[in-house]
Amino acid sequence: MNVRRGMDITMRGKRAFPVGIFVLAGVVLMGGCTCTQEKSGYQTEVGQEEPEIAGITWQWVESRYGNDTEAVSQDPSRYTLLLNTDGTISVKADCNMAGGTWHREEGRITITVTHSTRAMCPPDSLDQAFLKDLDRVAIPFFRDGNLHLDMIYDSGTMRFVK
Repeated sequence: MNVRRGMDITMRGKRAFPVGIFVLAGVVLMGGCTCTQEKSGYQTEVGQEEPEIAGITWQWVESRYGNDTEAVSQDPSRYTLLLNTDGTISVKADCNMAGGTWHREEGRITITVTHSTRAMCPPDSLDQAFLKDLDRVAIPFFRDGNLHLDMIYDSGTMRFVK
């Protein structure tokens, strides 16, 4: 049996693909990614501690949508989300207050806005977009200490800061 370095030889002497090619392809494909792990239903970067999600007032920075549009808050303190430990939410949507419920299970999150005040906000307000996006969230993940909530049907991602 003839064996060459880096080659995988079958019993009949026919050459198979060199194993090194597959290893190199794997290294090239993985080289540009930020690897993540899933822990308790939330994706975090490998080696990082999972941040707590409940009991923190998150300020909405932006929503980026799958159709290459975005809604960007000029003042994130006008749009906040508090996920209470009892499964309720407290929301500030510019000049309106809202509430509802939230639930997480197996890497998914569901937020349901059940009630809201109906004050007339300034013309530049994003209150309706913010509330609509909250009702569509599906998958939470963290990047650079920020909470990101992917929306259903790959329609976009909301980004929050503490």
